[in-house]
Amino acid sequence: MKLNQQRLLCLCLLVNGTLFSLTSFANPLSVDDECQSLAPRSSNVVKTSIAEIAIDQSSSTTSDLADMAGLYNESDRVIGGLTSAVPLVEYEVVPNYLILPNQKGLCARPTLLLTIGYSAIKISMDREIPRESCIYNAIFAHEMHHVSIYKNYIDTHVEQMKQNVAAKFNEGAYHFNSINEAKQYMEILGQVFIQKLRDKFLSEVEAEQVALDTQAEYSRMQLSCPHWQ
Repeated sequence: MKLNQQRLLCLCLLVNGTLFSLTSFANPLSVDDECQSLAPRSSNVVKTSIAEIAIDQSSSTTSDLADMAGLYNESDRVIGGLTSAVPLVEYEVVPNYLILPNQKGLCARPTLLLTIGYSAIKISMDREIPRESCIYNAIFAHEMHHVSIYKNYIDTHVEQMKQNVAAKFNEGAYHFNSINEAKQYMEILGQVFIQKLRDKFLSEVEAEQVALDTQAEYSRMQLSCPHWQ
């Protein structure tokens, strides 16, 4: 099992040569302020997207699959299958704003459009293991368990993700001097939120995958087939 990870590297955003932080130019206004009632409400969307499973039987030998899994120091480990997934975290932050009269700037509240899941899920099986054999079926069932972990994580966490998005992006309105300033700040707000969400997603799902690959699980698989070598 190997999870490809792509991470954001900082909590700030470089815009037109200028580095902004979340405290650069805006702060949430209190519920008593004009913007709280004037700014349009957020219309957040959280969608899931999970790719179809691809089965790859082009690889052979334990060493090939070990290299694919990054197990360069475990050449003595027998590997008949490998499951990998490419995490998908795509988002857009849309500033919903109302321009105030008398050149007082504008009131804005962000909307987050988020898609999370996997852009690819692949099971690689050693082509030298006969199909329909007990060993092949045992290994394939194990790899499908890895696939279930990937899918179940999204299914069981999506509602909490929606709640977290609503709490963050509906929490308050912001006052800005210009539309450009609003867009810059909203992009930083989204970037920081998504980095935390992505890091949590990657670390937790990978921990669940590692927890499956135990010696007890491998022993169970071997005992399930009388001629396992």
